[in-house]
Formats: sequence, structure tokens, C-alpha cells
Amino acid sequence: MSSDSTSAKEKKFVELKSSLQRHDEQYYRNAQPEITDQEYDRLKREFEKLQSELDPLGLFAEETDQSGVQLKEISLEVGDDRLDSFESHNHAEVMLSLDNTYDRSEFFDFDNRLRKILDEDCLTYVVEPKIDGVAVSLSYEKGKLMRAVTRGNGVQGDVITQNILHLSELPRKIISEKIPDFIEIRGEIYMEHDEFLRINKEREESGEALYANPRNLAAGTVKLLDPKEAKQRKLKVVLYGLGACQPHDYFQTQTSFHEALKDWCFPVVEFVKTVTSSENAWSVICQLDELRHGYAYPTDGAVIKLDSRDGQEIAGRTAKAPRWAIAYKFESERQVTKLEDIILQVGRTGAITPVACLQPVQLAGT
Repeated sequence: MSSDSTSAKEKKFVELKSSLQRHDEQYYRNAQPEITDQEYDRLKREFEKLQSELDPLGLFAEETDQSGVQLKEISLEVGDDRLDSFESHNHAEVMLSLDNTYDRSEFFDFDNRLRKILDEDCLTYVVEPKIDGVAVSLSYEKGKLMRAVTRGNGVQGDVITQNILHLSELPRKIISEKIPDFIEIRGEIYMEHDEFLRINKEREESGEALYANPRNLAAGTVKLLDPKEAKQRKLKVVLYGLGACQPHDYFQTQTSFHEALKDWCFPVVEFVKTVTSSENAWSVICQLDELRHGYAYPTDGAVIKLDSRDGQEIAGRTAKAPRWAIAYKFESERQVTKLEDIILQVGRTGAITPVACLQPVQLAGT
């Protein structure tokens, strides 16, 4: 490789890294993304490809967070939603992102890699919806809810317990004869579309900027400094993921964990399928794509997880994601509409904002 070629790649690498960090800041901390998920994923893949070419052995300098845990580009790989105004707390088990794909063949490549790692001809998977909300981890000790923490940088997140305690569907205590001594239950906080419209209507009437989508509004709500204000907004939560658990072998499979969540009366996803091959998993993914618009929560893909907990441990993880799970992301729905007018909106401060008036169309079920 010529020095000029290497220099050009290094320059592009720095530009991509800076761009991704800015987009992470807008998405995770400010809840105001400037590009679509697909555009972000394209930049991320270009960055990772360049990174592997420039550093094939993975020798980039490691960073250390405030807790003393060494991270390898983790703030970029996982994102970081922490704010200075919130108390931070370390996850008992790191809370990573998922590798994702929009391509059918890449899903089957994932299955091939995992079968090779585990030396198995066929694997059992659990398929569930990928929810477009705000990631949260709930810690229960002796069955009692102790705290709710955002993903943060994957190692440490912000404590938001005070902003979600009012959720009626969230159990403060696990009622069961047999429960783990300690468990992290993970899921997503989201906002239903009707509530999103109600709040945006109020903001429009008072001349305030509108939220772009329910996910952004949910992210802003969990980070409000006044719990009373957060209580005025109707958030929802749905649980599906397992973090740390004591005893460690309490659950043998992902399926048994989902069954326990239902028995313990947690709000869960209604679509969870256990399948015995990647081919069956693909059929279920296609089925979910047809059903997802009828769900109360926004769903932008399917998550496919290895069912065996022992297998998950053997497969391990990379710096940013478990090797035993992948997200297949559905293509964003698109429609052609008509620009009917452009009006000028004057805010309370006198700021003038141009607003496009588009002919209504049915999009993503709304």
C-alpha cells in the first residue's frame, strides 16, 4: 500500500470518526438525530472497514473510563447517553449494542460463524422484535427494584429510576416463590404515537419546537431533571433482555427467561418465537415484518439470539457486541407525497421557522 493511499485512508478515517461521534452525540445525548438509521449504519460500516484495513490487529489505544474499566473505542462503538446532571452507575454486566444487517445473506453468515464456533450442525434461536426506544436496565435485589439505568457507554449509565417509577406496568417487586438473588432485566422505554401527537400539539400551540418522532421524545423525557414533569408524559416500557444474574445458572435458555418474565408479570413483547434452525428463523423474521405495524411500540427490525445460555457464554463477545446475537433491520417504509404549502411559523422568541405542509400518507402504520 502506497504512503499516499494510506494517508488518504487515515484522513477519511478521522473524518468518519468525527462524524460518527457527532451523530452519536445528537442521537444519544440530545435526542435529535440528523440522519436516518440506515445512513448512520452505512457510515459505521465504512468506518469499521477502514479501521480493519488500517489496524488489522486491533492495536488502537484503549481508553479507561471513570470506573477504571478499559474500553476499546467503546464510546464510539456503543454510543454514550450519559449527562453530567445525572448520577451514574456501573452495569453489573456490560450493556452492549448488537451487530446489525439489512441483508439476508449476512444473517446466514452469522449463523455459519456461530455454528463453527460451537461446532454444531444446527442451532436453536429466539426471534423477537427490535424495538426503537430508549434502552434501560432494571436491577432487582432479592426481588426488589433498586434502580433503572440507561445504556450509557455500555459500562456505566445514568440512573433514571425517579423518572419511570410512575409506570403502572413496571413491577416494584418480583412476586414469586423462587427468584434470583440479583438480576438485571433489560428492555426499552418508548412512547405510543397518540401520546407523541398530544405533546407535540401542546408544543405547537405554545410556539415550541416539535419533536421529530416518539423515540426522541421518550429519550428526552427519561432525562428530565424534574420527575413531576416526566410523570406528565405517558411513557411505556417493555422488557426482553437479561444482563447479570445470580446465581449465574438460574436460566438455562433465553426461552426460559422469557417465560419467567411473563410469570413475574413484566410487560413483555408479544412476539417471541423459538426456532430450531436459521431457515426457520428467517421465516419468522419475515412473519414479524408483516405483523410489526400492529404493535403499540415502534419496531424497526428483528433480534435473533442463540437460545442456549451456555452457548452464549462460549461464543462470547467483541468490544461492542455479543457474537451470539444479531439484529436484522427492516427497510424503512417510504411513500411519495405532495408538498401543498410552506408556511412561516413565529415562535415566542420571535424566531421564524419555515414549515412544510405535506399531503398526509399512511407510513409505518400511522
